[in-house]
Amino acid sequence: MKQKKILLSSIVIALLTLPSFAETPEEAPEELEEASSVEVSGYLKTEIGVYTGDGESINSNKTHDAGDLHKTEGTMKLFINGDVGEESSFHVEAQGIFDGKGTNGYKHHRNYTQYDYLREAYIDSAVSDIDVRIGKQQVVWGKADGVKFLDIINPTDFREWGQNTMEDSRIPIWMGVAEKDLGNNDSLQLIWVPDVGRINQIPGMYDTSTGDQNQPFVSYGAASLTGQQNGFLNIGTDMGKVANAFDGAFSGAFGIPAGNGILAGFNGLTVSGFTGNGTAQNPGVASVAGMIDSFGGNSANIGLDVTAPANSPRNPNGTQMLTGTAIGPASQGGVEATTNLVPTTTGYNYDNPTHMFEYMGDTTFATFNSFAGMATEYRINPISRKLKNHNFGVKYAKSTDFGLNYTLNYYQHWENNPIVNMHWEDSSGNQLNAVTTQNSFDNATNAPVATGTANSHVNRTVSLQNANGTNYTGQSTLVMLQDLNRVDTFGASFDFAVDTSFAPIVLRGEFVYDKGSKAPEVDLGKLAYGDIVNALTMADANMFKYVIGADVTLGKNLFTSLQFMDTWNLDYEDQQVQYAGNTRSYGKYTANPASLGLTNGFRKAQEHQIMYTLFLSKPFLESDALRVNNLFLLENDEGGYWNRFDLEYSYSDNTILSAEWNKYGGDRFGVFGQFEDMSNIQVGAKYIF
Repeated sequence: MKQKKILLSSIVIALLTLPSFAETPEEAPEELEEASSVEVSGYLKTEIGVYTGDGESINSNKTHDAGDLHKTEGTMKLFINGDVGEESSFHVEAQGIFDGKGTNGYKHHRNYTQYDYLREAYIDSAVSDIDVRIGKQQVVWGKADGVKFLDIINPTDFREWGQNTMEDSRIPIWMGVAEKDLGNNDSLQLIWVPDVGRINQIPGMYDTSTGDQNQPFVSYGAASLTGQQNGFLNIGTDMGKVANAFDGAFSGAFGIPAGNGILAGFNGLTVSGFTGNGTAQNPGVASVAGMIDSFGGNSANIGLDVTAPANSPRNPNGTQMLTGTAIGPASQGGVEATTNLVPTTTGYNYDNPTHMFEYMGDTTFATFNSFAGMATEYRINPISRKLKNHNFGVKYAKSTDFGLNYTLNYYQHWENNPIVNMHWEDSSGNQLNAVTTQNSFDNATNAPVATGTANSHVNRTVSLQNANGTNYTGQSTLVMLQDLNRVDTFGASFDFAVDTSFAPIVLRGEFVYDKGSKAPEVDLGKLAYGDIVNALTMADANMFKYVIGADVTLGKNLFTSLQFMDTWNLDYEDQQVQYAGNTRSYGKYTANPASLGLTNGFRKAQEHQIMYTLFLSKPFLESDALRVNNLFLLENDEGGYWNRFDLEYSYSDNTILSAEWNKYGGDRFGVFGQFEDMSNIQVGAKYIF
């Protein structure tokens, strides 16, 4: 890389040699200026990507065709290096990046992302025999390729899932690093990170008001939180509108003002009982008008007529009433919901649900009384910068005489992946408790009976209560609170060269134990009767992760690397539950955070998430001007895969041309298969100066 030297101004020197960074003698500015210089280098780069097939992203309101632009990215990057006195030096990496196809928050600069203006800025110094680096930087731990098990000091920007290089996707943060050579080929590294609260940048989690709509790599997991159609943040408000509409309709039929809690009296009527499944064998409420009249109301007050033809607009059945209220126009009493509340072309399927109300078949209308007019809110819980909350790490590294290199690692930190928990609040921001009650009903007449009566069934109702145990009757808010979890990570890594008659082989691996981590847990039994905040939780999930790899060069410079990777959830949950009020047994299990969602049954995770990788790399042409690589990742259980084929050609000392093909496939709800429509080809050019 070409470098240019310029004089370092006294102002820059003054800033870079503050007492907090290094000790500097009180020399005259002009003398220091003459003794100091700066080396500036950099590059200009452009990348253009197109989709290889027709499709749409997961949280999208539009489709794309094969050949449509995927990204148009331009980059200017500067590297500035220089000396500060005789014992210290500094490094700055600054950049400007613009993606013409990027969505809001992914088009240009944003702090603590891959597109941050200030990429790195640190000072290196020697204090006695200890090397010290202070500033915004990256620290890399581990021996794995293509996966970050031990590489956890810096968070990651997943804007292109895994397509960016590790170095580019890693997010530099402010920290202090001290390293001492202990002699005898071993060393000790200490890490102090006061810059806490920096998290992995996950598409779908930045602009929660849109769920980063149309960003190509929004996953099902992120869309289940903030997605425009399938996200709880938006489904909740539509559910509140539907509950409000039923409150208004039932109140009108009984001649009382809306908002007086009339639905609380309907604890014998459930969603599945109201709609059935749309078949003659299970029709649900055949006439809503007749049901209202049988309870003592007057269906004519709300424009219904029990004598009108069955299943007509004036005499609808339960399925028609619920579906029409959810998606119908306001002129016909609908709330015009845009989220995935109800099926629109089929009956309700409570055995294989893919819509919100299908998951809530055992929920009573009395429970929906608490949801009437509900709002939702997404909040981020900030992390205090007090010393007790800082991250601290230590690494011991050793190289032995017989060729084994290994490290022992420990890191106490806030986990890079955020967690999201839900709770209820009243209109003043006070937290509410979700409390359940049980009522028994005769199987034949659905009339209330005493608990334990023969031929009866139980319904469970969820109500919201204040801290003092009294019922709350006002408008509620479902709060989704993004937080971070404190984790202790214990790790080790190694590499070992083995000479064989076939070829020299390098064996390598890393092992990680995360104590105190969390994973999403889904309880479909609680969701069925409407206990939303306790149905979708973050549960304890201590993790053991490991990678075993082997590298060998075959034939004429064909570098080959194989890896086996396993993420083992030591607190994995998978059981069947049936609570009082459930009509059948339901699953309670650890869910896959990357792919869970309404449309796939809140995808269950694997106890062992196993993947395999194969990496091939070979140089061609004179002076190895062309290098061709292929990386293949395969999911063990879901058959998903990602194949990245790329090549880089050094056209001249200053100009590098590149191309890559990213192909995703397999199970459409798997970690990789969900991005099949995002398969793309990219070409790029880089000019180095």
